[in-house]
Amino acid sequence: MTKQYIAFHASSHGFGHMTRCLAIIEELLETTDNLIYLASGAFQNSFARVYLARFGDRVTYRDIRTEVGLVNKDNSLQVDIPRLEHELTDFMAGWDTTVAAEVAILRNLPVACVISDISAIGIQVGEQLGVRNIGIANFTWCEQYEFLGLSDTIIARFREVYAKLDLLLEYDLMLPAPKLSVPRKQAGFICRRFDPDRIAAIKEQYGPSIFITCGKSADLNDIQIDNYDGTIFTTSGINITATADATIVQLPIETFDTHNYLAASDIIIAKAGWGTISEALLSKRNLVLIERKGVLEDTENIEELKRRGVAVSIKESDLERIDMQAISDLIAENIVRENLDAYQNAVGDILREL
Repeated sequence: MTKQYIAFHASSHGFGHMTRCLAIIEELLETTDNLIYLASGAFQNSFARVYLARFGDRVTYRDIRTEVGLVNKDNSLQVDIPRLEHELTDFMAGWDTTVAAEVAILRNLPVACVISDISAIGIQVGEQLGVRNIGIANFTWCEQYEFLGLSDTIIARFREVYAKLDLLLEYDLMLPAPKLSVPRKQAGFICRRFDPDRIAAIKEQYGPSIFITCGKSADLNDIQIDNYDGTIFTTSGINITATADATIVQLPIETFDTHNYLAASDIIIAKAGWGTISEALLSKRNLVLIERKGVLEDTENIEELKRRGVAVSIKESDLERIDMQAISDLIAENIVRENLDAYQNAVGDILREL
């Protein structure tokens, strides 16, 4: 019997979309005989190739730009709206060509369904192939772009594409999308599998630690840490200085198990992207989120998680100098440890819907 492909089109915006797709892909490869087709940016797929290397030729990779997402100003977490509109206009002008190339490849494979997170390219491919067309996300770009005041033409085109979905699986913290009329089912939080032995080894080697990340694609100037003498893990693109006797460990961009370092840390300081939030909640970590204006997802995520008593927040301007004693006090006053017990990895629930 011919083995079937599940075709993923993971957003090439940042790394969070890819890492949560990898959680699903890893589970599929471990528990079924399906083959995987994975289309995403070259940067994202370079990470996936390392992470999924043990599965060999069961995974076929395709390096394409699947999404623009957001475009930040230089050395900032703030959105550069003029550049974003320009890049979106150029990207959308090439949709037909990109989709046609994808369809030409996938028509020759036994594809059971197309899963898009939440790439407009993948959704159009799924429709043209005539197979089950599934979106999986915690937002659509329509709501994000409306919040930023982008042109109605851009938003309408995205909304037209999203309407082609057969099913939208909504992660926890899904932004309201009232104008999207497709079948929906709710899911929880998911992330890649944690390795308890690896986490224990990291703790033994480095001792007490904090984890600071703004995503693997971040590019920020210096962040100063005061009143901390443990280990500070940070991902690429962030320069850390410390006034106390701290050890700074910058994880190389090719580090494929950053989630284990996160789970080994006592405190996580991060922008409010869904992937990092999910990893922090599922590993029961103290979560400090960075407020940034102009990003609807971040604003809504922070407000809701603070309401649930599972996170606190600081302003982006606070990154210039972070007082860890003040951070510890903020956590003690606001995070309810028992509330973290409600969160379990829902990747199995996702698989049952595919």
